Amino acid sequence: MHVRACNLGASSGDALERDWTPIVADATARALRKAGFTVARRPADYREHDHARAAVFFHFDGAEPACSSGASIGYPAQTSQAFVQAWEHDYRGWFPFRFVGANFTENESKYYGFRKVDAPQKMLIEFGELTCPAQRTWMQPRLQQMGDKVADFLIAWLHR
Repeated sequence: MHVRACNLGASSGDALERDWTPIVADATARALRKAGFTVARRPADYREHDHARAAVFFHFDGAEPACSSGASIGYPAQTSQAFVQAWEHDYRGWFPFRFVGANFTENESKYYGFRKVDAPQKMLIEFGELTCPAQRTWMQPRLQQMGDKVADFLIAWLHR
């Protein structure tokens, strides 16, 4: 059940985070389901509470001035360092722009979505900076691939 319309998010021209995020989420969910996993795909304004083996939240950053940010990850203290470091290593090897770090802001480590799910592994992924023209141009044709990368990562992690 939706709590309210959620029209927040980064934007640049006609590129909107709220349009890009579902493309990545749908690709991830499709690949995970194909691999036999049960997937609960939720909107940002979801009111209920879930239980899962892993929870991943998708975002694209916006920054002022443009091109001052990049990809990053956020996670709560209870999440395994191995989990987030494995994703960071994988994504850094693919994303050709700046990776600004893990929990580089307090908002990332205290992301509101973490409270909506009980899972041993929780991670917020900022795939890159939507407001940076070079990053936006690189990311836009790769949204499906981003979803596949997340799915491949989770499949490998959950099958360890």
